[in-house]
Amino acid sequence: MKRARKFQGEAKTLVDCCDAEYLVVVRCERCDVRRQMHPYSLLATRAQLASAALDTPLPGFFCKTCQSKVSVTITCTYSRPGG
Repeated sequence: MKRARKFQGEAKTLVDCCDAEYLVVVRCERCDVRRQMHPYSLLATRAQLASAALDTPLPGFFCKTCQSKVSVTITCTYSRPGG
């Protein structure tokens, strides 16, 4: 049995995306590579991102494509996995 989705409104933080079960896109500011992922996987490794606003540059990430420490922008896709 599926859990009822109770989130209403706009996703403004990663916690909002987790509550709504939305996917997020992480984009490297240097090489513009985009990666879609579950927001809880980001929060599991970086708990301080819980209150970070979406659509703003966040420093301190390592990009596997351009092999350097970069800033990323995290945006909400407003889509759910498998649907």
